[in-house]
Amino acid sequence: MLQFASSDSSAESEIARAESMSRRNHLHDEMRWRAVGTLQAGARQSAVARELNVHRSVNHRLWSQCQRDQNASRRRGSGPRRITTTADDRYLLQCARRRRTLTSRQLASQLSAAAGRPISRRTVSRRLHE
Repeated sequence: MLQFASSDSSAESEIARAESMSRRNHLHDEMRWRAVGTLQAGARQSAVARELNVHRSVNHRLWSQCQRDQNASRRRGSGPRRITTTADDRYLLQCARRRRTLTSRQLASQLSAAAGRPISRRTVSRRLHE
């Protein structure tokens, strides 16, 4: 029975170690502002990282961004902005279903006229195959 107790405790310690090693890659806004407040109060970055259970590089990037931008909120994701709105996409699908023989170039010119801005044939083709 003593062996069972020792193996249970080692299993528990392994679980605790695994839980402590799993770290998040980013913080939610509330935690970001809390971290910035703690850092402004003079705490060390490593101590704040340990407290919030994140890697110290996450804290370092947050602190650098806060000093540079005077803002701790998350930045918008990368990637190109969408040219068409959801309404444009619906209109495009409706036109394509009504007249199945239209090419993507013809649909693009039709959508460009309706939207009042240029939309490429490639964008139309992508939207139809999403």
